Amino acid sequence: MQTPASFEQAKSNINPQRKHRQQRFWQIIFPVIIVSVAFVAGLVYLLLPTGAVGGDVAGLAQTATVILVLPILFMLLPLLVITILLINLLSRLAGWLPKAGGNLFEFSEKMRRTVQKSTSAAVAPLFFIQQKNAELQQLVRSIHPKSKGERGL
Repeated sequence: MQTPASFEQAKSNINPQRKHRQQRFWQIIFPVIIVSVAFVAGLVYLLLPTGAVGGDVAGLAQTATVILVLPILFMLLPLLVITILLINLLSRLAGWLPKAGGNLFEFSEKMRRTVQKSTSAAVAPLFFIQQKNAELQQLVRSIHPKSKGERGL
């Protein structure tokens, strides 16, 4: 176990600026240098077989096209991965979707029938009143022949 005095002594041995410089080199500068060297080596590898060094313009144009297209292809790679994942998800849903659609259709049909029955039950008293009113008007017309041309009660 460290005592406060030994902790202070160990803490004073750590130079924050030196530690920061080391981390900056190994975490930022070194990877950038490695990637740059690899990129330049790749370009040299592409240019040498095409004969661009010898002055072949067609080979140089083909190499330039490849160099221009490769970054675009790498940028579109995540979009390709997302598209493949969506296709995979849709293929899994294709087996489940018809069954769920059938269940949803049955449920909506059951709800439609229930709503239709409830609305029919709600207007049944109005139809009954209208029917009795029409019967009463017919009775009045049959008793009083003069009131045949007149409307309702």
